[in-house]
Amino acid sequence: MFDWFKKSNYNNVVKFPGPVPYIETPAPEVKDPIIYYSIGPTDNNRISLKIGHNSITMNKAGVHALIDLLTVAMNQLTDEDKEE
Repeated sequence: MFDWFKKSNYNNVVKFPGPVPYIETPAPEVKDPIIYYSIGPTDNNRISLKIGHNSITMNKAGVHALIDLLTVAMNQLTDEDKEE
């Protein structure tokens, strides 16, 4: 009837959680290196040139033709673009 000692009843209160276990922070993710181009021989005596998602496979004559095309294009550059 009377609560002379004014004891509170905390049975319906949610208790504080216990101590939190130590959680190790994850290591930073290592990105895969970006490959801008690759060139090398194939197993059937050809040269493979990969730039981005494109790939071209050439024989020896094709490699010489590509070098000649690049040389012609390089010689058309103005003098101000040349590196010193």
